[in-house]
Amino acid sequence: MFQFPTIFDWIERLAWLRGLPAAYLVLLTAFLIVVVWDWRVTVLALAVQYLAAGLLFVDVLDPRLAVVKLLVGWFICLMLYFTARQVNWGRLPEDLTPDEAALLRPQDPQVHIGRFQLSRSALVRLALALAAAGAILFLGQRAAYQLPAVSGPLNLAIYALGGMGLLGLSQTTEPLKAGAGLLTFMTGFELFYNTLEQSASMLVFLAAGNLVLTLAIAYLTQMRHTPPAVPTPVPPEEQPAVESAATESDGSSSSTKTDARGALN
Repeated sequence: MFQFPTIFDWIERLAWLRGLPAAYLVLLTAFLIVVVWDWRVTVLALAVQYLAAGLLFVDVLDPRLAVVKLLVGWFICLMLYFTARQVNWGRLPEDLTPDEAALLRPQDPQVHIGRFQLSRSALVRLALALAAAGAILFLGQRAAYQLPAVSGPLNLAIYALGGMGLLGLSQTTEPLKAGAGLLTFMTGFELFYNTLEQSASMLVFLAAGNLVLTLAIAYLTQMRHTPPAVPTPVPPEEQPAVESAATESDGSSSSTKTDARGALN
């Protein structure tokens, strides 16, 4: 009779990914969140990041609590996915004219590197992310920069999540991209905090805080990318009727004001 694998069975099957491989995977996903602008890549990288972080949480928490962390993270990714779908992944509507598109979203200057063409902001993000990744790899594996009560792979993962998260948060005003950076930083903070204190009540508090933060990110993303209401143009043959109706409305309002003043006098 088939038996569905338990939490411990899944942890055993993913044993090859625990430790240093999970720390490197966390760094890779955080790097992609900073560099790649496509929201689909951001949401997918964040989901993989929560999986790798969940395997790291197994080393500091009860495995059942680590799975709760993973499920909360995947629920956050699901919320971001539906938010991004509702605003067409941050893309402008296809029926806009080039002038309207340039007004809503000015074009970033392009830089040509051989046969490749990158925007200037993407090139800056790439350079900063490479520099940050190099610094994280250098500092995260040195005993002199070891965080208190933290093992080697956890130390590298905390540096990666904290450093890359703050970098992603500082490089854009886009709510969803900046929010992904902030969520990355929060995962690093939780990983460090849970090595010092394994409290179920604090786990619930941090999970609720992450969900509230995701709701704020979703709301700001919706407000940022909901197109403004455009007034419906009036056909030329109906314009005289509309103007006369507006004139009559102005005249009636002015006569009402005069009558009111006379009554007061």
